[in-house]
Amino acid sequence: MRTIPTISRRGISVLALAAMSLLFVSCSSTSDPSSESADTVKISASFYPLVEIASRVGGEKVTLVELTPPGEGAHDVQLTAKTLDELSRSQAVFYISDGFQPDVEKAVASLPNTIVKKDLLSTLSLLNVVEQLQGTEGETDGEVLASGKDPHVWLDPVNMVVMTRTVLETLSALQPESAATFTTNANVYISELEELGTEIDTSMKNCASRALVTSHRAFAYLAARAQLQQVAISGVNPEEEPSAKSLEAIAAFAKTNNVSTIFFETLLPADLAKTLATQVGATADLLDPVEGISSEDLAAGATYISLQRDNLSRIAKGLRCS
Repeated sequence: MRTIPTISRRGISVLALAAMSLLFVSCSSTSDPSSESADTVKISASFYPLVEIASRVGGEKVTLVELTPPGEGAHDVQLTAKTLDELSRSQAVFYISDGFQPDVEKAVASLPNTIVKKDLLSTLSLLNVVEQLQGTEGETDGEVLASGKDPHVWLDPVNMVVMTRTVLETLSALQPESAATFTTNANVYISELEELGTEIDTSMKNCASRALVTSHRAFAYLAARAQLQQVAISGVNPEEEPSAKSLEAIAAFAKTNNVSTIFFETLLPADLAKTLATQVGATADLLDPVEGISSEDLAAGATYISLQRDNLSRIAKGLRCS
């Protein structure tokens, strides 16, 4: 069995690294009001995928407040007094509703009507939550919206495109004199997202297995786009070893569905992942839900698109696609 890869990001070009470094320097959040330019639109974005959209569309024309710090989980984020103050001075806020980030929704609800509040979830079609693998025990890791729907909409690039267009419309209304710049920026980003979508459509047409077995039920939108079956296993988290019953169910499913790789997220200890995979007769690999990117990975040039391409490469290898 091969060793689980480290979390380091591969295949990021020097050009991409330089471009993204400049992008996040120019669009980073600020807590010093005197550093904010009258020529920019001050906006807030609730967590990483929305931060990237806003920064790509706005470019140097926006001052961006990130409500979820880099590398932190989005669902349980608690806004600090400093962040709340910056949010209150924003002209617009982009977020996802339906209980995905309760503290953010509470803060947004308290904002005056002079601040534009854009719930990007409202423009999208949502999937039902994928049930855990039958026969396994324990809770499946992963958030569920208050409506019972799956919140991980950003993992299909087509949803990123829809949200990008909403951000474009909002920023253009707030600063009409920069609308042409926003439109150019958005079109470039949308083109990149559509190219990524095409890669999803073509890279997994012919696979030995179409079952995507994951420890976290975060990948339903990506699986649906690729016409794969996401199967979320349960009882696998950093504090709890899988039960014998769960291991038996996972092994049986893997054998029946020609599964040779089980996918885990970076937060799961590598030893546990490898132990479980060995016991069920499979290898283990990592997938990134692209929910929050650490400061270190951002500095190294990681982006939504680079991480998604890494996910596609790992899935194609794990499912033995050609």
